[in-house]
Amino acid sequence: MAFHYQFDWTPLWEHRDMLASGFLMTVELSVVSLVCATLAGVVIGSCGALGSRSLRVAALGWVELVRNIPLLIHMYIWYMALAFLRLPPFACAVLALSIYSSAYVSEIVRAGINAVPRGQLQAAAAMGLTPVQALRLVIYPQVLRAIAPSLASVFSQLIKDSSLASVITVAEITYQAGALDGLTFRTFEIYAAILVLYLVLVTVVNQTLSWVLRRRGVRKPCGRAVTDKGLADA
Repeated sequence: MAFHYQFDWTPLWEHRDMLASGFLMTVELSVVSLVCATLAGVVIGSCGALGSRSLRVAALGWVELVRNIPLLIHMYIWYMALAFLRLPPFACAVLALSIYSSAYVSEIVRAGINAVPRGQLQAAAAMGLTPVQALRLVIYPQVLRAIAPSLASVFSQLIKDSSLASVITVAEITYQAGALDGLTFRTFEIYAAILVLYLVLVTVVNQTLSWVLRRRGVRKPCGRAVTDKGLADA
């Protein structure tokens, strides 16, 4: 059977404002979620590594609960099951992405803290540092250097996961692609363009993070960074 498809890229240019607004929404959603996930992950990971027994159990239980539920279900919970809260779709997506990704960040942080010799906390206390000062000045700088490559992998994954926000009407790039497809019926051209935009965005983020890590003398590990339970058990 002959291939008679007629490519037409004109609708993409005619509706470039939709693609541009969707791209910017994807960037905004990813950045806000990254910040929230990192902050929450650091707190939970620190509790899991250095807290009391009850805090460690609570942190472990939280991580297992959050990451064993699909991200799409997280989206639906905030947008539909908790609809009485009347949260805007963007806030629901940020909450879902932040909570889900924080579970992975927390395990990376916990593993990084556990890799630092305990004697360093004792030495910091002997020098008169408070526990918070010891973490901020002694422990966290070493941890960040060790876990930076794995965090970069989580950050890249979060950008791709943000596409699921389209199911709760967040007008990010995947949502705009669906709307544009309904207007023009140029399915191949539209999703080919979206593929390229995601590829460019994630590649730029990866290369930027790699450049920053190299500048700081941190080498990315060979192969895929471990961000799941395997790292946590290291």
